[in-house]
Amino acid sequence: MTALAPLPIDTSHPQPATARLGVTGEIDLATAPALRDKLLTLLRDQTPAVLVVDLAGVAFLDCAGIGALVGVRNAAGEAGCELRVTDPQPFVRRVLEVTGLLGIFTAPIEQPQRLRPRSTYPSGTRPTPAIPAEPPSVVVAA
Repeated sequence: MTALAPLPIDTSHPQPATARLGVTGEIDLATAPALRDKLLTLLRDQTPAVLVVDLAGVAFLDCAGIGALVGVRNAAGEAGCELRVTDPQPFVRRVLEVTGLLGIFTAPIEQPQRLRPRSTYPSGTRPTPAIPAEPPSVVVAA
C-alpha cells in the first residue's frame, strides 16, 4: 500500500464559532482521505457552528474529493454545523456546477436549525425529519 500524498491544509478561526481550512493543491483519490480526516477531526474536536473550506489554492477536484466534501457536509449537518466552500477556482467551480453542488456548498450561511427537545413540543407537533428517497432497485437479468 502506498502512502497518501500530502495535502497542505492551513487551519484558522476567523470568528469564535467558525473554523476555516485553507487547502492547497489537488483534491483527488490520493489526497481526499487526508482532507476528509482533517475536516472530521476538526468537526469532532472543536464543534464549530460553521466550517469553511477555502478552495482558493485548489486547482483540481475529482470524484474522490467531491465524495469527501459531501460526506463531511452530511456529518456536519448531523452535528448542527454548516459546511461552506469558498473561492473555488474556475476548474473546481465548474466541477461543482456540473455536479449540482456549487449552490449547496456556497449558499449563504444561516444559523443551523437544531430540533428542540421532545418535551418542548406540544403533543403530536414535533417536526418529522425528511427521509431521503431510496434509489430504485436494479435488477440484472442473467
